[in-house]
Amino acid sequence: MKSKKELVILSAVIAALAAYLFFHKTDRTHYALPVIAPLADSDITSIKITKGTQPIELISKDDQWRIPPENYLADAGKIKSMIDAIKNLTVTAMVSETESYARYDLDDENRVQVAAKAGDKILRAFDVGKAAPSNRHTFIKLPDDGRVYHARDNFRARFDLSKEDLRDKTVLKVDRSQIHQMEITDRDGKPVFAMKQVPPKVEVAAESTNGKDTKEKKTPAETPTPELVWQDKDGNPVKDSDVTTLFNNVADLKCQSYITGKTKSDFKNPVYTLTLTGAATHTLSIFEKLTADDDTYPAISSENDYPFLLPGYKFDSMVKK
Repeated sequence: MKSKKELVILSAVIAALAAYLFFHKTDRTHYALPVIAPLADSDITSIKITKGTQPIELISKDDQWRIPPENYLADAGKIKSMIDAIKNLTVTAMVSETESYARYDLDDENRVQVAAKAGDKILRAFDVGKAAPSNRHTFIKLPDDGRVYHARDNFRARFDLSKEDLRDKTVLKVDRSQIHQMEITDRDGKPVFAMKQVPPKVEVAAESTNGKDTKEKKTPAETPTPELVWQDKDGNPVKDSDVTTLFNNVADLKCQSYITGKTKSDFKNPVYTLTLTGAATHTLSIFEKLTADDDTYPAISSENDYPFLLPGYKFDSMVKK
């Protein structure tokens, strides 16, 4: 009798457990995820990112992204990375219905608020938290929705940036094919390095008539256009590998950071000046270190409106040859 009673109780417990698992699974399977409408790159004309109380605006103007109010040029690659994350935002799972946002870095102190607009219209807005443990998802929160979601991809680092991080660090950009002379001078204007592009010497064979040499003669049609070669200031040829190294150092030169609170006119008497001459003239002026222990050098460029800091290794590669 006791055995029969225990069997009934056990059966009831199993049935209750089965019912719980069935309905719990059903609830989890059928909750609805937000559907986010597609966007195109061209739809977005401005982006606002806010962490704490520090908003940063990014404005698209004349095919460039700018950072107001200073109108700094923004790094195109970083903007593209932001836009890709915004337009491809995909919710993959609901993580929490409770408002315990701090554990996901979605609290007021740690979240990064993102808003993308077309003119004055908000196209997409969301809060970015930390990366999920998988490092393949990011915790996010959507407007007017207290729940926490997984979004596809790890993209916190694309938005958790300062104004300085977002500035375009390119300070000199030249096309090697348009440059035919390069010179570095010291503070006294004395050349410490120079090279220029010149036509190579062409030996012209002498014509002969009846076995006798005549004056050298070559018609224009017979003379090919020579490729230009590089020579140093003493007329010695410069190896192509050395020329390539020099141009690699300056062709797409980026600074380490910009110098705040100063303008280009505040810097005078450079210790070295690099001049690149071609279709246009480009200059890079390098100054004494701000302090003896610095590993950067203040510099200004004809291609940039702001003074900046040049990494020491870049300085060494250009002038310590």
